[in-house]
Amino acid sequence: MFKTRKIGHVGFWTRDLDKMQEFYTKVLGFKVTSRSGPGAKVPGGSCVFLRCDTTHHEVVFFLAPADAPSLYPRAGSSMKETKAGFQHIAFELPNRKEWLKALEHIRGCGVEIAYGPIVHGPEGDGFLQGSGNRAFYFCDPDGNYIEIYCDIMMFEEEEKTSAESE
Repeated sequence: MFKTRKIGHVGFWTRDLDKMQEFYTKVLGFKVTSRSGPGAKVPGGSCVFLRCDTTHHEVVFFLAPADAPSLYPRAGSSMKETKAGFQHIAFELPNRKEWLKALEHIRGCGVEIAYGPIVHGPEGDGFLQGSGNRAFYFCDPDGNYIEIYCDIMMFEEEEKTSAESE
């Protein structure tokens, strides 16, 4: 079996590249690596690559037709739409201080916090198999559910999780 190193990036379709670029840069602090189109040789003909560190991109948005249906037609967001597929994306912050700064900044941008702040685990939300991380959740303009977290439980390479032991 091969070993996956990490999740590299996530790509989304959007009907409004400008709105998503503005949200991810102004609210989440991402930087634009590049923007292509119209007519670029990418799905949809236009896209924007966004990064939060030195990697070329962690998020990419591709332009969907203006009349493309929403992924979340009934509920309005990926957290409430209970069908198979995307549910949320999480971004890790280095520590509690940065997490609190992010919470204040995102609220200051007028973004509604949909869930949290919370600690996932017995000492917080009561989930016994929780990871102990601090988290809060909100939606981007397209209704994609986003988690901002810090302090997640880490495993030593040789440690087995309870699920692996069964």
